[in-house]
Amino acid sequence: MTTDATNPTDADAAADARQARRDELARVRYQAALGTAIVAGTFCLLVGLTLAVAHIERATAGLEESEELEHLRAATLKLSDADARQAMLENIRRRDLELRQDFFGRRAFSKTGGYLLLAGLIVFVAGAGLAAACRKRLPMPLRAEQRSKPSLGTQAARWAVTAVAVTLVAGGAFVLAYYGGAFEAAAPDSKGEVVAVADPPGPEEIRKHWPRFRGPDGSGHSAYANIPTAWNGKTGENVLWKTPVPLPGEGSPVIWGDRVFLSGATEQERQVYCFSTADGKLLWQKPVSTPAGRMTEPPDILEDTGFACPTCATDGRFVCAIFANGDIACFDTEGNEQWARNLGPFKNSYGYASSLSIYRNTVLVLVDQGSVAKPESYLAALDLVTGKTAWKTDRPVPSSWATPIIVKTDKGEQVITAGLPWVIAYNPADGKELWRTEVLDGDVAPSPVYHAGVAFATNSGSQLAAIPTDRSGEIPKDGLKWTAEDGLPDIVSPVTDGRVVLLVTTDGLLTCYAAADGKMLWEQEIDAIFMASPGLVGDKVYLMDEKGVMRIFTTAGAYKEVAKAELGEKSHSSPAFIDGRIYLRGKKHLFCIGK
Repeated sequence: MTTDATNPTDADAAADARQARRDELARVRYQAALGTAIVAGTFCLLVGLTLAVAHIERATAGLEESEELEHLRAATLKLSDADARQAMLENIRRRDLELRQDFFGRRAFSKTGGYLLLAGLIVFVAGAGLAAACRKRLPMPLRAEQRSKPSLGTQAARWAVTAVAVTLVAGGAFVLAYYGGAFEAAAPDSKGEVVAVADPPGPEEIRKHWPRFRGPDGSGHSAYANIPTAWNGKTGENVLWKTPVPLPGEGSPVIWGDRVFLSGATEQERQVYCFSTADGKLLWQKPVSTPAGRMTEPPDILEDTGFACPTCATDGRFVCAIFANGDIACFDTEGNEQWARNLGPFKNSYGYASSLSIYRNTVLVLVDQGSVAKPESYLAALDLVTGKTAWKTDRPVPSSWATPIIVKTDKGEQVITAGLPWVIAYNPADGKELWRTEVLDGDVAPSPVYHAGVAFATNSGSQLAAIPTDRSGEIPKDGLKWTAEDGLPDIVSPVTDGRVVLLVTTDGLLTCYAAADGKMLWEQEIDAIFMASPGLVGDKVYLMDEKGVMRIFTTAGAYKEVAKAELGEKSHSSPAFIDGRIYLRGKKHLFCIGK
């Protein structure tokens, strides 16, 4: 019997061929994975080093830029020539805008670089893991003659590695272009588009308008003396116009140029309004869009607080409004919504009442909430263009309803806040705490006021404290200028002209103290309920009661009533003073008073 001797040989050859193909495939996978891991690792190293250098440069540049602006401001104060000072102020505003645009570019670079670094790390880990797995299945090294002729599989692996390398290098070039300044021309808006932003107005320009609750610095002071003292909303005497406000609100009017801004809200709606100062015409009425993450249930509020208690803030470029449910929105003065966010739900028992302030290119938001045992309060600055948080500082206070003031002291600009039990001052540029003092008690609603280096803060059940603002750290009780304990208000904010400090309780007790030493000068009881804070025009105080009756009086020596004027409807809002006019918000209408 004979056998076919060729069959075993053919089978062995076929098996060798299959093994060779498997070996070749293993080598292809290994080479591709190893090459990808090497390229991705190199890319990650370059991007990581670039980000580290950028971070160091940003930190260093931030300090240098801050010092540069402070140096320019200090130099401005030394100039006696008005034209030279104005030119220097324009230079400061221009430089501040350049630095801000540079900040946006650097922030965008960091974000993009971070994403690319993460992608590179994912590719590196995947490539290294696959290479390690393939290496375990690699055959013995190829003979020299086999290595000299790369297979089609090896060539494919090289093409794959090359494609990965080109992709990553392109990404790296994009990052370098970002870092090099190709995208630093302007600040992005909330939709990612590039927008042109005008310089913020300077202090002299701001003083001409009424941009926030109680005027430019929150003091209630009028920059104009020609304010009317007689009007009657029922007969129309000296009422230039009155116009209905579509939705209710307790916020006071803010004015810039020829426009008046208000907000209004119900459980379901939140709106911002712009009226013409010439005739009261409603120029635009805009709803606040629904921000992502907004609470669906309306908050629990008091009827006196409402859903639109805070006063808007404007700087002539933008107008911002905040509501009881936590919605905050920014519009340009033509009514185009720039952005909207939700900061709620606010955890306070009476509703949200702290009004907004605009500082340079940010809007300052005070959210005092929570309990004494668990405070959840903070002060934040949101970018006017994007709505993103520029800085945020936690506060060791529970719920309060006071509004911060921004003042210029000998030590620089300060944001002064009031909340149980602290009066705390912060740097408005970065939110760093400057000083604090423990002087308050109970539910804090009256806002602080400031004059000539002294802040005055008070609340029912605590004291009226005169606080020097040139200190740092915690100010002890013996570091205060003086304190007083009579006639303390629970809602109405005080007013001072530097000579006296006037307090008003809700039930109509007026108490006047000497600003220098805290000596009580006089008391006066008025049979009325007061919710609105007083304003000051020269030596005359304008104080409106809940029924809309404005009492105008002087404080020299004793209470002396100069005039009494009726709005014709109830009101809880504070007066806004502009050249020759008063703007008052009633429960249903906005009034313009003037001759």
